[in-house]
Amino acid sequence: MLEEVDTSPSDKRTLWFVTQNDHKYQEARRSLDPFGIKIRKLASPKTEIQSTDLGDIAKFAAKEAARKHNRTVVVEDSGLFIRALNGFPGPYSSYIHATIGVEGLLHLMNQKRRREAYFQASLAVSSPKATSQEFSGRVNGTISHKSAGKQGFGFDPIFVPKDTRKTFAEGGSQFKDRYSHRAIAFRKLALWYIKTKVQTRNQFCRPAEP
Repeated sequence: MLEEVDTSPSDKRTLWFVTQNDHKYQEARRSLDPFGIKIRKLASPKTEIQSTDLGDIAKFAAKEAARKHNRTVVVEDSGLFIRALNGFPGPYSSYIHATIGVEGLLHLMNQKRRREAYFQASLAVSSPKATSQEFSGRVNGTISHKSAGKQGFGFDPIFVPKDTRKTFAEGGSQFKDRYSHRAIAFRKLALWYIKTKVQTRNQFCRPAEP
C-alpha cells in the first residue's frame, strides 16, 4: 500500500509528477482533475535505465526520485511501437524524435504497406518507504503517410488512433484525452489511488476492539 509522505506544507495528499515535459504534465492534470486528485510537476531529470520494458524504466526512475526528493512521485515512460519496423522506436522514442524527428521516422516508413502501430504508456507511483505500483495504457492505431496537425508533441502528428481519421496533433486536447494511452494509464492510477486512500482512512477511523 502506498504510504503518504509530506510533499508540501499545506497538502500531504499531493502526487508529484517527475517530468520536464509540460505537455505530459497538463495531460496528467486533465486526466486526474475529474477524480479530485491533485498533481504537481517536479521538473527534475529522471534516471533512465537501458531496458526494452517501459514498466521497468518507469519503476526504477520512480524509486530513485522518491528517495531523492523524499516524496510520493509519479514517473511515466512511453513509446511508439510500429509493426513494420519490428516495434521500433519503442522505448527509444524520445531519442529518435530528438535525432531524426517526425520526418525521419516517416522516411523509414516509405514503401511500407502495413502501417499498424500503438502508443503505450507505463506509470509508476512510488514513495520513499513503499514499493512501486505500475499502471499502463495502450492505444492502437496507424502511422499516417504525412505529418498533420500543430497540436500535441512528439510523434502526435503522424499517429492516427484506431476508428478515427485524425492524428493526435489534429484532434486537440479533448480528442487526445479520449484516446490517449497516457490518459488511460492515469485513469487507472486514479481509481487505484482513490481506493487505496479510502481503505487507509477506514483503517484509521475503525473503532477499537472492546
